[in-house]
Amino acid sequence: MTLKIMTDSAADIPARLLKEYDLSIVPTVIRFGEEIYYENVNLTIDQFYEKFSSSEEYPQTANPTLSDQYELIKKLGKEADEVLNVVISSAVSGSYNTALNAKRMYEKREASPAKIHIFDSKMATFAIGIIAIKAAEMIKDGASTNEIVKSLEKYRNSLEVGFTVANLKYLHRGGRLSRSKYWMAQIADMKPVINFIDGKMDVVKTVRGHENAVLESFNTIFEKKGKPEKFNAYIMHSRNEESANLLKEYIETKIKPKEYNISIKPLGMTIVTHTGPGCIGICLDTEYKFIE
Repeated sequence: MTLKIMTDSAADIPARLLKEYDLSIVPTVIRFGEEIYYENVNLTIDQFYEKFSSSEEYPQTANPTLSDQYELIKKLGKEADEVLNVVISSAVSGSYNTALNAKRMYEKREASPAKIHIFDSKMATFAIGIIAIKAAEMIKDGASTNEIVKSLEKYRNSLEVGFTVANLKYLHRGGRLSRSKYWMAQIADMKPVINFIDGKMDVVKTVRGHENAVLESFNTIFEKKGKPEKFNAYIMHSRNEESANLLKEYIETKIKPKEYNISIKPLGMTIVTHTGPGCIGICLDTEYKFIE
């Protein structure tokens, strides 16, 4: 049995890790008005930020296309007996349904199709990436697909993700914050602390000021995990290294865990489109090895 792994560009997996773990990516669609781009295909992250600041059109995302999903499944189906597609949370994106439709199309058109598995990560950004990488390592260890899926389901439930935004206008423009709540929060300088809960983005508290929100984004998930003394922390940011380093220093000097690893990674276009520059997110993992 051979198994190939694919996932969304929303997983924010660096190119070197894609190569190392033999992971394939289907790109998210990024729109600036009538202009259509594909994340990291015909639009780099630097070009994205340039257009974000200069374009009169506010960017929007669309699911990886049915055609792109189908073509990648078809390609991988020729290389392996099975394909596992790890997708962004179905509660925040339609990618899961698109992946299911691509699977049905592939199975209908191919005479001898490979077996296709669609796995709902219930996560976003690099939390998806960690899940996909864990699956790839289990393949190397000789695990069966059923063993991998069962392990991923358990592992997925052990991850915690929290984040906050520097400017509420992007959540407001994207329809994730009402006009009245937006203006009330703006006046009071209140910032949301958001956790992923069962695949959904939930505001668990609001605090005054961006710096407090950054720290609380960690504290909320740290407390939810029972204040573990050993963990891996993946800090993700959209051109906000200052806040990312602030959070890193806070963990090292205030939390002082017995054993820990911290990495700081950039957020990709999919998430930044909805959260805006300055967003800070953190994924807390107590179960798996550290991924540099």
